[in-house]
Amino acid sequence: DKGLPLESDIAPGLAVHGEPQAITRLVSSLIDNACKYTPEGGTITVTLAAASDGRHAIYRVNNTGNVISPEDLPHLFDRFYRADPSRSKESGGFGIGLSVARAIAEKHGGTIRAGQKGGGLAFVCSLR
Repeated sequence: DKGLPLESDIAPGLAVHGEPQAITRLVSSLIDNACKYTPEGGTITVTLAAASDGRHAIYRVNNTGNVISPEDLPHLFDRFYRADPSRSKESGGFGIGLSVARAIAEKHGGTIRAGQKGGGLAFVCSLR
């Protein structure tokens, strides 16, 4: 709806073991979050690559223009947490998407983290 470009770099032939519906929800939750919080003129980039150990897949979603304070970063995966409560009405949602994404990643033996990158936000998920 915002006309945001979505760039992708998906490595061929990668496989992740787990529940397909849960993995789909994890992937879509991170993309949905990026779409909600990337301002007009921003870009969303999705990558999927093999980790250097060859045993994990690294799924990354970056979005530009979405800057979060360092104090808020550790709480982004907390249920109902919003870095900017005033955005809840304009962006919709209930503040549980990222906590669900973390639960799915952990259930599948993986990790998920968030960090600032290039004037935006990056979510990085490692799955087996």
